[in-house]
Amino acid sequence: MQSKVSMVMTCYNKEQYIGEMFDSIISQIWDNIELILVNDGSTDGTRNIIAEYEPKFRARGFEVVIIDQENAGVCAAAKAGLERITGDYVCMVDADDELNPEYVSAMAGWLEEHEDFDVVFCGFMPYKIDNGNKLFEEERIHFRADFILTVEDYLFESIKATIWSYMLRREYFEKCHIAQSYFTDTKGSHEPGFMIPMTAHGGRAHGVELALYHHNQTGVDMHSIHDTFEKYVKHYEEYHNLINKAISALPNEVAGSAKKEAFRYGAEFFMHLAVYRRTNLLADGVPFRKQALCNLVKSAQKVMRSPRDFSPEKLPGRIRLLISAVRNVSRKVAKPADRIIGYGALGKCASYWLPILKDTPLCPTELWDINGDSATVLKPDFSSLCMDDYLLCFPIGEIENELRERFRGLECWIMYNSDIYAWYRELKEFWEKYYKHFIY
Repeated sequence: MQSKVSMVMTCYNKEQYIGEMFDSIISQIWDNIELILVNDGSTDGTRNIIAEYEPKFRARGFEVVIIDQENAGVCAAAKAGLERITGDYVCMVDADDELNPEYVSAMAGWLEEHEDFDVVFCGFMPYKIDNGNKLFEEERIHFRADFILTVEDYLFESIKATIWSYMLRREYFEKCHIAQSYFTDTKGSHEPGFMIPMTAHGGRAHGVELALYHHNQTGVDMHSIHDTFEKYVKHYEEYHNLINKAISALPNEVAGSAKKEAFRYGAEFFMHLAVYRRTNLLADGVPFRKQALCNLVKSAQKVMRSPRDFSPEKLPGRIRLLISAVRNVSRKVAKPADRIIGYGALGKCASYWLPILKDTPLCPTELWDINGDSATVLKPDFSSLCMDDYLLCFPIGEIENELRERFRGLECWIMYNSDIYAWYRELKEFWEKYYKHFIY
């Protein structure tokens, strides 16, 4: 028997589109679906259409849960729906979009066949409606075969922030405490409240190489579409505040103070990047371009812990390089904790790295080796490691592979030789191509 998929949909004044979404749900080739519809105080004909389709869903063999509530915003509506799920897998869809007939089956089928995966996601196809005709754009595929989710993936746009792209195994959904931690005192976006805990718990994820979701970009009430620079700035600031709220809500055992601070720095950088981009796209944003650049530079320095200043006047034309440097440096090292431990400090690889890492954010504060003399190089004490510590593992080859298996259960930040190399390469490239040209 097929596993049950709980599909949650919030509904508010979508009578123009919701019927076509309902038709696409009925057309799913997966039979075991629990459809949870949350009518968030609609004032148009949305509730009547829900009533019209309820018997059609039941005739299709689907379970249907209808929740009627006074208008409280998408966050409260999403929370109400997510708290009612009973399925093996969970996904959320928007009332004004449509689904490919294989939307459920492709993702649920993957999870059925791969029990060691927690999350699967799909691509999408945007479209607009013009005089009744659907004008589809090119498919947007974000395929990654097998990786561990991180908050940086979300903050730095390595994965889509659109919740409807994802399907989660219920056990992982409950582990992330998404429904319990959803904040409902805002009518803003609910993406941060879902994406931050989902990525922070380090689930194993896979992307199916299919555009299974059809995203309607016609709606005039899309919260992120604005006509003035001032409105965009307000939107980005509100979204940034929601991200910070979601980060603060993470349990300390999932993200300690150093990690949370690093997440906030990354979120701040991409907020200023979004604002700067709007100064180039909107005429009324031009007067704010210089200040936007200064804010972008300052936030980049926080992320990279830059020891030197550089000139924002020379930044235009090199934004891509700055983004790449910030993104990659942040992934490799967020904010070093009080302890940065160099493991295998008496080996050949350590003798190469230690002089290079001196005066960088990864300069070890302690050195460990199984042959340590307990003076300058200590014997390893893994029981002393805490969530915010960094463990740099210098050995390479088979020893590195063995360490990856041995250290799999450690909760501290771990960087292996290949990670250190990637981090240093990005930082060195940025310094050589950027700093030496932009130092005051």
